[in-house]
Amino acid sequence: MKKPKGKPQRAVAERRQSAAPKTDGRSALDRLFFRIVTFGWAKERVADYIGQVTRYEASLPNNANEAFRLIDAKATGLLQHVSLMIAGLGLVAPLVAESRLELGVVVAEIGVYLLLSIGCLRCLAIFNSRDLRSDGSDRDEVIRHEMIIRHELYALCNRAAIAFTILVFAVLPLMFLYRPGHAP
Repeated sequence: MKKPKGKPQRAVAERRQSAAPKTDGRSALDRLFFRIVTFGWAKERVADYIGQVTRYEASLPNNANEAFRLIDAKATGLLQHVSLMIAGLGLVAPLVAESRLELGVVVAEIGVYLLLSIGCLRCLAIFNSRDLRSDGSDRDEVIRHEMIIRHELYALCNRAAIAFTILVFAVLPLMFLYRPGHAP
């Protein structure tokens, strides 16, 4: 039995349809993503989105904008290193792991790098106008809080990645060369 469409359902459907852009050759996946991220938005919000972003960017002090961009660039580089280490460990695991213990060591190493990737992704999280009160009165407090999180989290992830990469660099050759029960 079908439920009759009421005004609230119809209003949401109308807002979603009016918020979706004309296809203009966009892929079905792009259209799906657009509908997901704009779910429940009024068409005025979609129409003024560029203005909202511009006003938000203009409201940030230049030094804060520059600091966020610098952390973003550094976290991107660190995320690339972490991703390559995860891929590399996944590729060498069959070469160095002959026992469940050795495989467990490689899996644990991959797990540590996955945790570092989460930290890097948090450093890259978009800080936007939704984080501020409508009157902007908490701007400096929110910027300071976000700056501390990103700067210190990046520093922690960077130090951990350096230390852990050195550890992996030392352990992998030992795991490859050590063969219990085999004479050298």
